[in-house]
Amino acid sequence: MIDVATNPSPAVDTSEDRLANSAESVAGTRGKPGILVVEDEEGIRAVLDIALRQQGFTVWLARNGQEGIDLYRRHRETIGMVLLDVHMPGLDGPHTLAALQELEPRIPCCFMSGDLGNYTHRQLCSLGAATVIRKPFPLMAVTQMLWNLASQAASPSGRNRNERQPSSA
Repeated sequence: MIDVATNPSPAVDTSEDRLANSAESVAGTRGKPGILVVEDEEGIRAVLDIALRQQGFTVWLARNGQEGIDLYRRHRETIGMVLLDVHMPGLDGPHTLAALQELEPRIPCCFMSGDLGNYTHRQLCSLGAATVIRKPFPLMAVTQMLWNLASQAASPSGRNRNERQPSSA
């Protein structure tokens, strides 16, 4: 089972304010939350793809940080959050998040890892992650947490940047 670290110490930024202010970055296609999964392990990518789609997410998959950045550039209007592995060849998760934040400073993000290595939970959250999910994890708990993040990022009016606004012409 995975430790879904959703209750960090009070000193850790859980990014609720950032999520509440990033409503324009949540929707996927046809009202489904869009999520970019950046994970170098094929099996984990495949399982997350199936589980997240079954739970109503629109999913984009990347094998590494650079591929994730490229996908985000192409689909940024429909990707509303990112699930990033901490350790990957090339750009690791924190460096990938920094590059994504150059494109969208308030992009909601969750890190996932079986081993944080030189990083701490506090450090990863201070970089802008809403939480850090420890592998292996129960899929239903993770999908529920991601739905909660998508809900927090929704605008007060219930609209997001990908929904068409009625024209006033």
